Amino acid sequence: MNSSILKSLEQGNLVLKSGVLDKALSKIQTHGNQVSGLEFKPYHEGIYTIVVFAAPSCRLDSAASTLMSGSEDQNPFHFLCSEKNPSFPLHTPAYQLFDSVRKDLIHLRSELIELLKSKEQVIITGAALGGSVASLFTLWLTEKVEPKFKRPLCITFGSAFIGDDKLQQILEDSWRNSCFLHVADAAQTPVNKYFKPFGTFLIWVGSQCVCIDDPMTVTELLGGPNTDVVDYGEVPGRLAQPVVVDSTLTIDDGVFSRMAERAENKKRRFDRLQKLIDMKINMIYFEWDKKKSKKLKMGFYDWYRTMESCPSQDKVDAQKRKTELNEYWKELVEEVKKMPQSEKALFKTRSLLAANNYRRMVEPLDIAEYYLSGKTDYQTTGRSPHYAVLEKLFKAENINPDRPKNSDLSDLLTFDSCFWAKVEEAMILTKTQVVSRELMTFEEDVWEMIRKREVSPEIFLEGSSFMKWWREYKEIRAVHSPPSYFTEFMINGEYKTYGQAC
Repeated sequence: MNSSILKSLEQGNLVLKSGVLDKALSKIQTHGNQVSGLEFKPYHEGIYTIVVFAAPSCRLDSAASTLMSGSEDQNPFHFLCSEKNPSFPLHTPAYQLFDSVRKDLIHLRSELIELLKSKEQVIITGAALGGSVASLFTLWLTEKVEPKFKRPLCITFGSAFIGDDKLQQILEDSWRNSCFLHVADAAQTPVNKYFKPFGTFLIWVGSQCVCIDDPMTVTELLGGPNTDVVDYGEVPGRLAQPVVVDSTLTIDDGVFSRMAERAENKKRRFDRLQKLIDMKINMIYFEWDKKKSKKLKMGFYDWYRTMESCPSQDKVDAQKRKTELNEYWKELVEEVKKMPQSEKALFKTRSLLAANNYRRMVEPLDIAEYYLSGKTDYQTTGRSPHYAVLEKLFKAENINPDRPKNSDLSDLLTFDSCFWAKVEEAMILTKTQVVSRELMTFEEDVWEMIRKREVSPEIFLEGSSFMKWWREYKEIRAVHSPPSYFTEFMINGEYKTYGQAC
């Protein structure tokens, strides 16, 4: 038997034996399913709090959708929106029912958050349309669930998919995805092509049940032609029967082979630990190169710039490291764009400082290549968008590292990762032999960075591009304009002790 099929069968049997489905179903039956409008009720049973949602019967294959976008006042699920997916549609019948009682649910949500905070188990459940509303309530609840809290579990029975591929994408890489267990019958559960699954599915196929968390496989298995209203009243009977131990399953092996292939690709894509270690090693090599460039009295930027025009193994190695780092951070930035707003904080905690060091170390190397190729105006036409995203994320945190006046700045990476692009543009302007407004602005900006101790002392090394620019600039500057703080700092040689510990 295909190993993926066997694993799915085993997981399905484990879920059945856990007893959690029985608890949810018993409360659904206690509440009853003949209701005229949406009803909800919490039940407290030992270590469990079970909230049941019951809704009137209706066809679940409706294609009607309601777009979720805008601020919190307009969109109760605003916290799920991401930069890449600022809006998403929801299944209209389920959303309208949920929204009709949302104000009445505020107290219940607060009560459940306190239970989750104290590590109590909260189960939210419902069948058919009631399950769809239970899913929406669970999503709404997760806005208030902090990482240290216990997570709620939403169990639905025969419920329609409630969101499109955008919501699926938002939840795919989110911890929220693990909060959902959907019970479905492959022969009966209605599927509408406009809506997509998320969470884990326990799917009955004949007398067997499989546990699947791959959305594409779920869609394939539930793509049956029967779209009648599903009666899940027989589910308790199925749960009471002994688990069938049958080595055959009436599913094409190709379905599970494709699922296994996607799982492997996803594993490779998200094997962040090993990748992060590799990226740290690349950064360590660049730190060594930085020290080497200092001994050559030219600085890291100009070391790389000079090496670019001289074929060598060092050049090959440096380019390879730069390419690997760029690919890693570009991929990560694309994932951050997909993250719900509420989860970007986790990225910031784990990766923001590393991202900032990468940007300040590696972007100057891209700038060197850009200007060596004869191009100009890097910031407007040449800068990779991922640098701008990382810079924006870092600045939003308002991190101000302590740099006492007399502290050593020898290991400092210049704050402005586009600094060398500005130097290159200044060198081009200086060749006109005119002190333009742009040159004066650059001078003022450099002085401000020096005053705030935001530039690395390496810019003052004798062989750096910055010093080459200064030597040309001071000749025309003396003729056309009066002295400034910056020119006096440079002419008096104060730059020679900049960044040294006293």
